[in-house]
Amino acid sequence: MQRDTAASMTFVHADDAPAGSAERQADRLTWAMLVRQEELAHAVHAFRDPASLGAVVTGPPGVGKSFLASAVLSALGAGVYPLRIRTPSVPSDVHFASLGPLLARLPRGLADSPTKLLVAVQEILRGDAGGLPVVLVVEFGAPLDEGTVGVLLHLLHGGMARLLAIAPRTTDLPADFLRLVRDGRLSEVALRGISIRETRKLVSALMGGRVSASAVVEVHQACGGNPSTVQGIVRREHASGNLHRRGAVWTLDGPVEGEVGAGTDEIIRARWAREPQDVREVIEHLAAARRIPISGLAGLFGTEVLVDMEERHLLAVDGSPRRCAYLREPRMAELVRGRLGPDRHRELASLATRSGAPEEDGLDAEDLISYVEWAFASGGSVGPDLLTRAAHAAMGLFEPQRALDLLDRGGRPTGPAAVGETLARADALSILERREEALAVITHLPPAALDGVGAVERARVAATESELLTWLPEHGDPLGPLRTERAALAAESHAGRHVLRDAAEVLDLAEFRAHAFRGEFVPVLDTLEEAALRADASEGFRHETSLLLALAWAACGRELDAAALLAAVESRAAQCCEDDSFISAACFVWIVNGDWKRCLERLETYMERGGRRLRLRGGLLELWVGLSLVMAGQGGPALEPLLNALAQLEEFPAANAERAASAATALAYAQIGDSGEAALYLERAAAAAGHTPWRLEFFADFCELLARRWLGEGAATERLLAHAALDEEAGRVAAAGLRVFAASVPGTDSEFLWIERLGQQRQGPLAHLMTSVAAASRCREAEALLAAAEEAHAMSLDSVEARCAALALDAARDHGDAGAAGRAQTRLDRLTRILPVLPLVPQVPAPVLTSRERQIADMAASGSSNRDIAEAIGVSVRTVEGHLYQVFMKLGVSSRSGLEGLV
Repeated sequence: MQRDTAASMTFVHADDAPAGSAERQADRLTWAMLVRQEELAHAVHAFRDPASLGAVVTGPPGVGKSFLASAVLSALGAGVYPLRIRTPSVPSDVHFASLGPLLARLPRGLADSPTKLLVAVQEILRGDAGGLPVVLVVEFGAPLDEGTVGVLLHLLHGGMARLLAIAPRTTDLPADFLRLVRDGRLSEVALRGISIRETRKLVSALMGGRVSASAVVEVHQACGGNPSTVQGIVRREHASGNLHRRGAVWTLDGPVEGEVGAGTDEIIRARWAREPQDVREVIEHLAAARRIPISGLAGLFGTEVLVDMEERHLLAVDGSPRRCAYLREPRMAELVRGRLGPDRHRELASLATRSGAPEEDGLDAEDLISYVEWAFASGGSVGPDLLTRAAHAAMGLFEPQRALDLLDRGGRPTGPAAVGETLARADALSILERREEALAVITHLPPAALDGVGAVERARVAATESELLTWLPEHGDPLGPLRTERAALAAESHAGRHVLRDAAEVLDLAEFRAHAFRGEFVPVLDTLEEAALRADASEGFRHETSLLLALAWAACGRELDAAALLAAVESRAAQCCEDDSFISAACFVWIVNGDWKRCLERLETYMERGGRRLRLRGGLLELWVGLSLVMAGQGGPALEPLLNALAQLEEFPAANAERAASAATALAYAQIGDSGEAALYLERAAAAAGHTPWRLEFFADFCELLARRWLGEGAATERLLAHAALDEEAGRVAAAGLRVFAASVPGTDSEFLWIERLGQQRQGPLAHLMTSVAAASRCREAEALLAAAEEAHAMSLDSVEARCAALALDAARDHGDAGAAGRAQTRLDRLTRILPVLPLVPQVPAPVLTSRERQIADMAASGSSNRDIAEAIGVSVRTVEGHLYQVFMKLGVSSRSGLEGLV
């Protein structure tokens, strides 16, 4: 799959975009309202309801309240006369302050008489509106003066106008307007930020095609929940080449910056420029260094200016032990930093050393990284510990390249400091899938550097080398570094008990991961269970071993225990359950339990919170979405996430998952009957290289062989059964059961007995369903097969349900059970409309009716009497009775009601 050039892209509405500002605004309005239809209809209804005085649009800043108000006016069209009332930016005690443009048109002296003023304003509006209803558009910022409120209320209650108000909350309205909302006279239209799903709808409509999850999330975060900004962001990123098409999928090269209103920036700059010189210097100081101890700032600038700034909400003081000050408005800090030149940065860095070093412990991840970057840009130096912390913070934000840039600028330390720097560099390279380089970094670490560090740091080096070798086994045994370090750890008698425990946990976890990577669960299962339940273990160790144990249990037939363990992990560490290791383990557990819908729900939540990591891991996310669907037999819906996954994995490889994605895509195409595309993606899967974790390797093999079986390759069934035998031998009975069940279409008695035997060693609803299908298929019991079909229907497994229905229909026809045959046929008819290709079609032919018999049976089944039928087709009633007798005999029914579903 190749990236398309900019010249070959077709951006929907990009080339014919309106040139004028009014047309551009109308175009943006049209697109934005694609996801605001419900709110728009609510507001418009309020203005068309005779009992209503209008609507109030509420919501947090930046959510698009003013844009919705414009859409309301546009929907009302030329049938209303809108009048915008400008509220002051700060509270005002001047009467009628917001009615200045109207008052300017009144004769002098009317303002002294409220009654005359109301009448005059009303006459002006009546003349301006030309008989149309007036809509007062008021955006409530600062409180309105009493005079303006009185005029507006008079216009509303007098029937002269209706109100379209915009406010963050209804409680921000004047009391009289709030009362109207609570009385139901003003309708509240509450806005929230658009969801990921709504952002995808907008971007897909704009681009006219599939859009990758990482691109959707980047745009979603950049738009700040406001649909009106999505179009501008998409056009900008497309024009820059950042948003481009790879095959049939639109994806991003880099991050997306949010749109900040130029007007807002100008207000902030103007506010900064009006401040006294000492306040501006404090702002510059805090903008550059992010957080400074308040005592140091007081030594430079005095306490009076700081107290004044705090009272005016320019700065705040955090609760850290050193009481650090920071700017309240992040955007002000960004704008001020952007205007500072290199010389001023160096000057501020020098001042920072006099005022006390910035409080790095009080900085969040982004500010810590930015502070270190600022220190380097200012010509300063950064200690190795702080540099390593900043690098790890960048990886926590999933910006490994930024971490590498920091480490490169800091140089290569020597001695014990080299260990932390080496680990951080190897981690960053691993995230970028540059594992060969990462392994070289670890193996070239000087032995003298390890001599100066503690047992835990040495264990981390060994664990990192082991993990890299699991991906690169051609370079050595992954367990080798762990054995070497265990021997060294056993010889350490001077280290404290907690140090030895922490080091042992690092090595144990690395060993468990190495075995899980290769699917070797049984050899470590007892040890893994003991480790996950160890009372004195650290929380991080218990969390990671619990995830590995859930994966092992699910593969080895304890699916319900695995699901319960995951629920326990979530309950005790909810904040740790959005990482890649949890999602990967959880998806496998839920899929082998047949709980694919829960998998999709969790993945959607993860996508909303995934943030920057989706730029590099969005391909894996969409792969799990596609796997959940294709394993449930939902080939059509699975195609979009799978094709998106392939596009992203080509651009940002992750976990060598391209083979699994290609094989799953081939199976999806096979399930919808597109054999040509299925064959192409099978070729692509065969060409993919690289080692990958067992769970992805399992899905890759399973999907590839199942796709080949769907395409009619005879050897695929034998290969599925051979893989199942290897799984059973290794103790992975759940994996073996899935493979045998997939191979047993139409199946043999030996295969059905195999499924039943494996089912006795498994747990969970999917295992029970497979065992039920196998037992009923072996005994050819129509009623049992129909019960299994209903069980599959409850789990939304359409392909399994269709398989059961086809087998039930054959069994019922064989045994002359017309009732069961009718129910099976009805179920199969419904599934035929849902599934493009049935996994199995009935083999026993239906009884053959003559055309006349079929005509009469069809009319009888629809409720027509014998006389009605005779009159309709021009025969005698006796002839109809004779034909019906033959129909009843052939179909094995005893009454007209038994014909339903059979003809």
